[in-house]
Amino acid sequence: MMEETTGNKDISGGQTPEEPTAPSAEFGVEESSAKEEAPAAAAEETKAVETESERYLRLAADFDNFRKRTAREFDELTRAANARLLQSLVAVVDDFERALEDEAARGEAEAYRRGVELIYGKLQDLLQRERVTVMEVIGRPFDPAWHEALMQQPSDEYPEGTVSGVVQKGYLLGDKVLRHARVVVSSGPNMNHTEKNVRE
Repeated sequence: MMEETTGNKDISGGQTPEEPTAPSAEFGVEESSAKEEAPAAAAEETKAVETESERYLRLAADFDNFRKRTAREFDELTRAANARLLQSLVAVVDDFERALEDEAARGEAEAYRRGVELIYGKLQDLLQRERVTVMEVIGRPFDPAWHEALMQQPSDEYPEGTVSGVVQKGYLLGDKVLRHARVVVSSGPNMNHTEKNVRE
């Protein structure tokens, strides 16, 4: 007859069931660490924003200083260029005054003319050095950006709206208008021999 065994015996195969483990203490440490890092991250972001703001202000100040310096240098260059031109013009004025004061030259028309032509040539050379040129306007379409129309006249040679005559020369400084040309504009073929004054 088999003996009955006494004592506790695991019906599942001799192993006792595992008890639930308590929450690890490390979980609480990690949660606390995350809470501490949040203010630190916000502080770093604030510092980064302040750094960028300071950088922007420095750039704005540098640009303002650059703008003022450039304007000052441009003004100085303009004054220097004007001074150089005026110095050259003064020399031409001196030549004109000498020609006008020369009684002997005025007594001889041909000699006087040669003197004036010499001064005129020097003035033309000066204008060329300063890139001042005369506008070519005859036969060109009228353009208010370049021309000032004083009157209209019939013309069999030039079509309507074309510059047919010059009252006062226009000048260019480089490719910019220094003085507008004062011109006569064609009104087309001569029909009734009348002139139309633009300023009326």
